[in-house]
Amino acid sequence: MTGTRRRRTPEQARQEILDAATDLIAQHGPDAVGLRQVAEAAGVSHALISHYFGTYKALVRAVLQREHDRQRQRIRDRIGADGGVPYADAMTQILFEAVADERYIRLFAWSSLNGEDSGSTSTALAQLVDSIESGIRLVRPGSRQPDRARIEQTVLIALSASYGYALGRRPWLTGLGHDPNDRAQETAFRATLSAMLARHLADTELDR
Repeated sequence: MTGTRRRRTPEQARQEILDAATDLIAQHGPDAVGLRQVAEAAGVSHALISHYFGTYKALVRAVLQREHDRQRQRIRDRIGADGGVPYADAMTQILFEAVADERYIRLFAWSSLNGEDSGSTSTALAQLVDSIESGIRLVRPGSRQPDRARIEQTVLIALSASYGYALGRRPWLTGLGHDPNDRAQETAFRATLSAMLARHLADTELDR
């Protein structure tokens, strides 16, 4: 539906343009969208989008950056709320919550494949590793603990599995004869992944 043009502050106009662009780009992919479609959806002129963002490519980058920033903040907020993440189950919970937004997942996949991944290398990821490392020290004082490299690899495995599941869940579960909207499938996958990660973290023999 075509948006209705109305009076907006510059910041309101900018955010509504980004909202419209995000929805269109996530649905169709950046290569199938242009400034005119975004202008129509946002209810603003083509010239106004050019004024705020310059080119369509700059608009796409602004969309990606905003979504990456939001994702980083979600992870930081969750880590802060939990007071640290010492367990594999808590780690996978945070990562699955981060990738629950299918719109973000589609944007992330496109940006990664097209070399536009400007904001995905997140300080929040390092904070997640820091929290896990601190938590392990608290729950396993005096015992042999996994080194930083092992924790980082565990987080990368968790990220790969979580993002992969988010991207492929629907066709994969359908192909296996399951309902992709059945939350029990996600619960079972998350529990299995958490158990595997916990075993990997606990097997400090691999660090020798």
